[in-house]
Amino acid sequence: MHRTLVLILVASLLALVPGMHAQAGDARFVMPAPEAWEGVPIRILVEVADASDFTPPSVPEIAGAEVRVLERGRQSRTDIRNGRVTRSSTVTYAVEITPNTAGPLDLPPITVTVDGRQVTSRAMRVDVRASNAADLLSAEIFAKRPEVWVGEPLELVLRLVVKPFTDPVHGRLNESQMWSLVDAANSEWGPFESEMADIVRRQGTPRSHQEQRDGTVHYVYELTARTWPPKAGDPGIDPVRIRMTYPLGLQVTQGFFMEPGLRVTDARPLAVTATPAPITVKPPPEEGRPASFAGAVGRYTIDVAAKPTEVAVGDPITLTITIEDQTGKARLESLLPPPLAADEALSRDFRVPTEALSGVVTGKSKRFTVTVRPLRAGVAEVPPIAFSAWDPEQRAYDTVRSAAVPIVVRPADRMDLSRIVSTAGGVPAAPAAVATQLTELEGGLVANKPVTPAMVADAIPPVDMGAALALLLPPVAVAGAAAWNLHRRRHEAEPGRARRSGARRSAERRLRTAVTPAEVAAAVTGYVEDVTGRPAGTVTRGDIDRILRESGADPALGERCASLLASCERARYGAAAGTDAARADEARAILEALERTAARAGGDR
Repeated sequence: MHRTLVLILVASLLALVPGMHAQAGDARFVMPAPEAWEGVPIRILVEVADASDFTPPSVPEIAGAEVRVLERGRQSRTDIRNGRVTRSSTVTYAVEITPNTAGPLDLPPITVTVDGRQVTSRAMRVDVRASNAADLLSAEIFAKRPEVWVGEPLELVLRLVVKPFTDPVHGRLNESQMWSLVDAANSEWGPFESEMADIVRRQGTPRSHQEQRDGTVHYVYELTARTWPPKAGDPGIDPVRIRMTYPLGLQVTQGFFMEPGLRVTDARPLAVTATPAPITVKPPPEEGRPASFAGAVGRYTIDVAAKPTEVAVGDPITLTITIEDQTGKARLESLLPPPLAADEALSRDFRVPTEALSGVVTGKSKRFTVTVRPLRAGVAEVPPIAFSAWDPEQRAYDTVRSAAVPIVVRPADRMDLSRIVSTAGGVPAAPAAVATQLTELEGGLVANKPVTPAMVADAIPPVDMGAALALLLPPVAVAGAAAWNLHRRRHEAEPGRARRSGARRSAERRLRTAVTPAEVAAAVTGYVEDVTGRPAGTVTRGDIDRILRESGADPALGERCASLLASCERARYGAAAGTDAARADEARAILEALERTAARAGGDR
């Protein structure tokens, strides 16, 4: 009894403390009208208030209708009255049920879980009326060219056809008035979202004209969009869903300054969905594809500048590569630079990095910068750099080259060690004579007298472990440095040794970070390049097949390599079977087989 009184007293005191008031969450349903139109979404609003934990509405499947649940917004509010703080929050969902056919439609109960408690709406029946929306509103999406290449812009057109409303008293509404009845905010514009946002911002009207259809004038509105399909196959264009309030009656109104106007007194909702007509996206052909092709489509020019132009062997030279679009249609943000590592003339005389380059877009050009280092003295120029692109108009690969850039490469400076020590007059000093005899010191002690045990009996101090370690560290460090210098000299004498010994580790590292099919392929080709000492980015499928045949490898291994590289190539420019994870696993298996083959070949030698 006393415990119950204490609990009641505590609850009463907490209710009087400011800011301590709380209330349980709840849900409210706003049900639709009992009549609806075929093809027009029926909307049920669900408001979840003051809930600390809740789940979105759960709606069972409805035969003959499409169901979507959308979150429409969140609101929070804080009130302070007489020192009491009250906070409230509301989350609103919209459940859209779109009937596909006319007739009665049973809407099932909708359930929301709020703070562990289930709240359910009532079931209801809606009478769906047949729609003649196609006579009043229609939409279609088509491409200006039904066939495009990967990397080429896809020009889309949305055509919206509206039958203007004609009032027996006030006449026919014009293009601007009919467009104002389109529900832009609740429509879904897909790839045309950007242009639609611009139209709404400037409160304008799309390009429009009039057409005669079945003897009646119709307004035709057109919106355009440009997209770049990333791969062959389905371009993945989202459908467009347009909603409109179509007037059924008008009334004359007067504005603030007594100017006349029209107001819609009766209306009905319309909704249409537009899907694009069939579009074919094709990859550039593999036949005739040059080594300098990096996925570009269109026509381009290339210019290369070098700075500085007078250097020593090993000094950096910055190349500025500018690629300019000649068509004005290229998406320069995704344009890749020429594959410099695959350029034999450049790789022969310069050390070229293999890392991916990022560029800067300015107008119709994209500029890349890269640092190269000359490998030998006497190199007279930066050779012409090739850049290839697929020309859709000519249906052929077009290769352009930059002009050669003259440079001067002198031998690297060497230090003259004989001049490090010199006399004051700058003449090298003669080696100092080394004393080989000791002389008697004043006082009688002869320096070269043999040492007797008596002389050193108490001269050797005790040595602890720390001192012993201190004495051992210098010779160990000297031995380690000598071993490292020997290792370094061996690698300098044979530069390919380091690449060969680390080929498998480098390939595994590339695979761990690979996120695209091209990077998976680069792990395999890079392994072969490291083992054979070839410049990075120069080994092709054909080279690997020839190298394996000459080494006496199993022919099945060559077929696996060719199949994997072809699959990665197709996936880069178009649709291909298999996943990136499967390709990476196959690449690891191929690397293990290549490692065994390389070890066997080394043992035979």
